[in-house]
Amino acid sequence: MRKIVLFLFLFSAGNLLAQYPLKLHPFSTQSEEGFSPCRDTFSILKRHLYYDIGIILPSWLPVVDRNYVATIEGKVAYNLVDGTDGPAVYHEDIPYYHYSHDLNFDLIPDKTEDNRFTNLMPYLVYKKENSSDTVMHNTFHCEWESGLAMSNKAGPLWMDNDVGRSGGFSTAGHEMGDMIWNWPAPGDWAHVEGHYVWDRGHPPSNAEIHPLRFMAFKRQLPEQIIIGDSSVKFATRIDIFASGDDGALMNNRYNAPRFVKRVNMSSKDYEFTATIDLPRPSPKSRLKYTVTKQKGDNFTVPETIELNDDSATAHILIPWKTKNANDLEIYARTIDVFWDEGSGVSTSLPIDIYKVKLTNIHFRHIDEILTKAEIRLFASVGNQWIFVNDFFPKKGKILTKGLGKTYKHRWTLNNEFTVCVPRGKSFRVDMNGWEVDGVDMLTGKLLDPGSPCNRKTKALFKRSSFNFTMFLRGCLDDDFGEISKLHSYDRLGKIDRFTNSPQSGMNDDPCPGSQYPLKDRYFLRYTIEKVN
Repeated sequence: MRKIVLFLFLFSAGNLLAQYPLKLHPFSTQSEEGFSPCRDTFSILKRHLYYDIGIILPSWLPVVDRNYVATIEGKVAYNLVDGTDGPAVYHEDIPYYHYSHDLNFDLIPDKTEDNRFTNLMPYLVYKKENSSDTVMHNTFHCEWESGLAMSNKAGPLWMDNDVGRSGGFSTAGHEMGDMIWNWPAPGDWAHVEGHYVWDRGHPPSNAEIHPLRFMAFKRQLPEQIIIGDSSVKFATRIDIFASGDDGALMNNRYNAPRFVKRVNMSSKDYEFTATIDLPRPSPKSRLKYTVTKQKGDNFTVPETIELNDDSATAHILIPWKTKNANDLEIYARTIDVFWDEGSGVSTSLPIDIYKVKLTNIHFRHIDEILTKAEIRLFASVGNQWIFVNDFFPKKGKILTKGLGKTYKHRWTLNNEFTVCVPRGKSFRVDMNGWEVDGVDMLTGKLLDPGSPCNRKTKALFKRSSFNFTMFLRGCLDDDFGEISKLHSYDRLGKIDRFTNSPQSGMNDDPCPGSQYPLKDRYFLRYTIEKVN
């Protein structure tokens, strides 16, 4: 009886803990408590090299506990000079813990009286020989698997991905040629929730939300919408995406390995309040909204939206727990909030409309000599994303044919985007990607993160990671680098043409000949035309 009471107390305490913010910043050294190195060696030309797999057993360790759902709000971070270091699909991830490459972004947390968001940021302890330095970054990291761009047969996504369909995760519902509507853009305001973990694979361990289960972005750029009376309004766009299909190690898939954690989406409701930035046309103006269901949405209960004209806010509630929605459901909707008077914005704020057209890609180097290059590229203009491979199918395939497997260095694009830019704001044109190499053969061959440090685990890791086939195929995926530029009214004319390329960075790969600068590795050409 005592054991039952104790269990119920601990279960209740864990649930209560998940509802309240942290009182103090965690320290990265907490991720090391109770863990020891797991060292081994491998040989190359009679040289013995040491490595430690202890830092990925596990790679992600809960900061609080596995039931804790962290919430953070803030602005999506980026380099204010050129737009680099903003949201991107990263070219490198631990293959044993992923089915696809992660969407990555950083947030600058909002400040609150109780520090509920800023307290999630950890102190990082950098150890030296006789001392240590303690540092706190000014941004907080978030990740969610992309669900795209995988052609390796070790994982479950390749058949869908090769014909342009999403394999789930943060792009559920995506089909060939679709805009990726729900990913973040630089400067957006965000409300995100998910699994709060230490990333032990990159010492000192940083705390992050990885994977996400809920993300909402209030776009910094407005959009034009047509409402019921056929009038055109400028609106504040809020994109919301929520799913229990979080990642390879946390999902509700029926065929998941036993060590994969289930995601209890119905453990809570999801709610936030967003401030509408577009200035009110007059004191008589009233806020209105429209809701658009996106592909992949199968949520069975309506959201609640409360608008406040005086504070210019929208409070949005997705009642997952209250209405007992199923853990397998997906919420994928866009809410446009607008003032009902005039064009939906005060005449004191001019808004310029631009057409951006991507016209050409030129690869100076495609990182392969004797074999076809397996290219993967993502591009974004403002808050609109595309998977570039979608637009070059060959016999219905986008990864094993077309741009996905090619000798060609030049490709003609015909992708057009419309962006509405208030004076004083800017928008980013960005492209990044990679060339697939040997490591992708391992992605989806999941390793139990709770595996012990023993001979069997070491042998499995060594056999898969350090083999001749992996070496022949180039080891790690090769980064193409990031092309990024910010554009604003004061730097644009009626029509402008641009040719941009990566300006910095190195491809870091242990294989011979795989370390090289990324500057000018490939080029993107596009035009920007002002249309109003």
